[in-house]
Amino acid sequence: MPNRNSHIEKAQHNEKFYLSFDAEKTDYKDWVVVGIFYSALHYIDAYFALRNKHPFAHGMRDDWVKDDSHLSQIWPEYRDLKEYRQKASYKVYAFSTQEIKNDIIPLLRSIKNYLQKLIFSNS
Repeated sequence: MPNRNSHIEKAQHNEKFYLSFDAEKTDYKDWVVVGIFYSALHYIDAYFALRNKHPFAHGMRDDWVKDDSHLSQIWPEYRDLKEYRQKASYKVYAFSTQEIKNDIIPLLRSIKNYLQKLIFSNS
């Protein structure tokens, strides 16, 4: 099973991916959103890995986030990011640069900042 460090590395890899796009110019804003979501997912999975828990499905992870005394605090942000990712993956929807910058990236920042002490302090 992946450990905390593996999940952090994957989250950072996904962040580098979405940051490699110029949000003003890219035609792949949907993929930027997908990268942002999966970055958040791996930060959350890093938290679970520290507890020797490894969700194997989105629904399982959702339930664990909602039920965990720490992660329930970021459930609204994670749920919203997941909804954006579903829109990016399954809908014909054109994200605007402003939507990504003002609505979506702040959700990842909020999740990452919240998890800072929970997953990074044990490095």
